[in-house]
Amino acid sequence: MPHQSHADPPGGQSFRTSDVDVASDWLKAAYGTSLRMKTPAPHSSFRYSRSTAGPVSLSTLSLPADYSYATDALGAVAITHVVSGRMARECADDVTEAGPGDVLAISQPHLPYAGRVYAAELRAVTVPLALLEQLAGRLPGRTARPLRFTRFTPRSEAMAGQWKRTVDYVEESVLALPAGSEPLVVDAAARMLAATVLAAFPSNARPDPVPADTRDATSETARRAIAFIESAPDAGIGLGEMAEAAGVTPRALQYAFRRHLGTTPTAYLRRVRLALAHADLVAADPSRDTVTAIANRWGFHHQGRFSAAYRAAYGAPPRHTLAGP
Repeated sequence: MPHQSHADPPGGQSFRTSDVDVASDWLKAAYGTSLRMKTPAPHSSFRYSRSTAGPVSLSTLSLPADYSYATDALGAVAITHVVSGRMARECADDVTEAGPGDVLAISQPHLPYAGRVYAAELRAVTVPLALLEQLAGRLPGRTARPLRFTRFTPRSEAMAGQWKRTVDYVEESVLALPAGSEPLVVDAAARMLAATVLAAFPSNARPDPVPADTRDATSETARRAIAFIESAPDAGIGLGEMAEAAGVTPRALQYAFRRHLGTTPTAYLRRVRLALAHADLVAADPSRDTVTAIANRWGFHHQGRFSAAYRAAYGAPPRHTLAGP
């Protein structure tokens, strides 16, 4: 009898079957408008799991069979790490092949694409265009060229490795948290993945500077952003939301903070959250509360960096503040 199971991990789902027809139907529904599959080896199984970090999805798909597919534009960016096996992907006039260890951007976000997969295990991360454009400094609603990759492979082997390490960290640390807990940590993880896409893959994502960016870099611009930050430090906000609240472009806001405050908007946000973490540590009960829980509450998902920043700001490690006088 074919084996089939559904066991949902926190924030996601998992699926496994040894029935080739079930696997084929599932892939058609989930990924492709057309699909052709060879019969897999006897007793082999199709495995799929998916988790989410805010709007970003992380999936692993393993199928010991060859198949080809064609699908419509994603409207998002999908980065795939080939763990084993091989794959080839076609988008517009580009054909890219990938083997074990390779990292590949699947398509231009606004174009259809097709591919062939050869008995592969794939790890895929899908990032919404809106999040990427926000981190790249594109304002919503303004006319801009569609985001396009100028190359579908990372800038270097070092950047490919950085992408894999970032995904590993999010899966092993952030997604291990209970579902629905520490929303600022999850938000930071989603932004980290999107920022790593922009750093690792050449694209046209960054808008060109315009004269208004310098003109709008005023102290009043910085003041409006500060008021927004301090009114909602526990919300999932980033550079794009701060710039929108201040009524300027992200680049203009960065100029304003550097010119008038000698820092960046995101560094100022971290400073505000660090002060709130300090206040929580002072008021905490050491028998119930932990440094890790308080750091996570305020979006500090890397405990080593949190401790270093805390010591620099307050002259002692956070555990000393928690322990009290």
